[in-house]
Amino acid sequence: MSRIIVKAIGISLACLMACNPFAPDQSVDLDVDGLNAPPSITPGSSLTVSMSVRTGGCTIFDHIAVLRLESSAHFVAIGRNTAKGRPNVVCPAVVRSDVHTYTLSPPFQSPFTVKVVSPSLPTLTTTVVVQ
Repeated sequence: MSRIIVKAIGISLACLMACNPFAPDQSVDLDVDGLNAPPSITPGSSLTVSMSVRTGGCTIFDHIAVLRLESSAHFVAIGRNTAKGRPNVVCPAVVRSDVHTYTLSPPFQSPFTVKVVSPSLPTLTTTVVVQ
């Protein structure tokens, strides 16, 4: 019985340390240096967009946030900076670009605009014709 209590206390402590509500928010917007979408799609089909997301050093990819409207979709790549809020952390000077995809479901107005917003690079825009 005491082994079960010790395990329960250990799991509880591990969860409290990993889920610290007082820890700094490490979320960051990531730069996107490439956007790829087909020039046209047929009505009723889905639209898959791929983007090259920059990470490296202490930044890692987490997810893609999207604001979907009838005639457009706006994307932001979200990551985490593991050094944020932690003094004296040294991050490697490695920068890489990884491709991440996102599939949108119909319906789409024609033309349909896809935009990717980056914190320090120009906004990337492409137009897809639905025909």
